[in-house]
Amino acid sequence: MCLVQDLLNSAGRPAAAVPDLLETETAAQAWLDASLRTWGEQTGRAARRITVPGEDLPALRELRDQVGGWFTDEAGEHPPRPVRADLTFHDGRLSFEPSGDGAAAVASVVYLEALLASHTGTLGRLKTCRNPSCGAAFYDLSRNGTRVWHDMRTCGNTMNLRASRARRRESPSEGRSPHGERPAGPDTLTGT
Repeated sequence: MCLVQDLLNSAGRPAAAVPDLLETETAAQAWLDASLRTWGEQTGRAARRITVPGEDLPALRELRDQVGGWFTDEAGEHPPRPVRADLTFHDGRLSFEPSGDGAAAVASVVYLEALLASHTGTLGRLKTCRNPSCGAAFYDLSRNGTRVWHDMRTCGNTMNLRASRARRRESPSEGRSPHGERPAGPDTLTGT
C-alpha cells in the first residue's frame, strides 16, 4: 500500500508548501525511484526500475486523480483501467510482476497493490486527512480504524478547535440572548 499512499501524496498542497511531485519529468522520476525503493523494502521484492518519460506525466497525474477518487464520494466515477501483469508460480506461491513501461507499469503496480489490499481488508485503512487544506494520505494504524487526521497535533487539533468555535458561535450560552444580553424577565430585586 505504500506505493498507493505515495502516489496520493505526490499531489501538490500549496497550503502545506508541498509541490506537485509529478509536475516535471525530473521530479516525477525522483519520486518514482524513491517510492519503488520503499515499495521493494516493504514487500520484500527487488526494487524495479521504471522510467517515466515526459509524455507519460499526464497519464501519471490522471492515475493519481483516479486513485484519489476511490477515497471520496465519487469512487464509482473512477473505475480502474485495465492493466497487465505477469503471474508466476514458484515454491507453492503465486506472485505477480507488474508489466508495461512508464505510466502503464506504475498503474500495474498501483492497481495490483490496491487489489491485494482490498482482498486482505487493509485498503479501507488508507485514508485522506479530513483537513481540507491538507488532504495527505495516511495509513490508519489505530485499533478500530477510525482516525480521520493524518496527524492529530497539526490537523486534528486545528480542525477540532475550528469546530468547537463554530459550535459556540451557533449556540448561544445558557441564559443569554444571541446578542449576549440577558433575557427580559422579572427583576430579581423588586420582584416585578
